[in-house]
Order: sequence, then structure tokens, then C-alpha cells
Amino acid sequence: AGTFIYVGVKPCSDFLIGSGILDEEGYIITSADMATAIPGVYAAGDVRTTPLRQIVSAAGDGAVAAMYAYEYLETL
Repeated sequence: AGTFIYVGVKPCSDFLIGSGILDEEGYIITSADMATAIPGVYAAGDVRTTPLRQIVSAAGDGAVAAMYAYEYLETL
């Protein structure tokens, strides 16, 4: 499982270039459960592709990502 931080107007995701999980602007592409196409890697908040850039939605994303990351880890 992984956590990624975003502050400002450009996501800090350069370390994921070439991973196949970034959109053209550098945001991480996730499904509704905050999972990326890489098993065990989740993203939440403003670092992911989302129309909302608000603290309240980012906090909700974090709760969802944590729950699904926990479920994923339980399968290992």
C-alpha cells in the first residue's frame, strides 16, 4: 500500500512517471475505491484525478483508501 502527498497546483507524482497510472497532467488515476492499476497502490485527495479539490473530499478519499488498503493487506 502507498500514500502520496499533494500540495499546491501540481501533484508531487513525478516519481510515478512511466508507471502507467498518471494522467496527462500528472494526477494519479484511480477507481472509486482509490485503487490504482498497480495492485496494493492507492491514492487519495488532490493527487488523484478528481473534479473536486477540497479538503473535505480529500479526507473522504483518505478514509475510502485506508479501508480498501486494509482489505487488500488482509488478503496477503
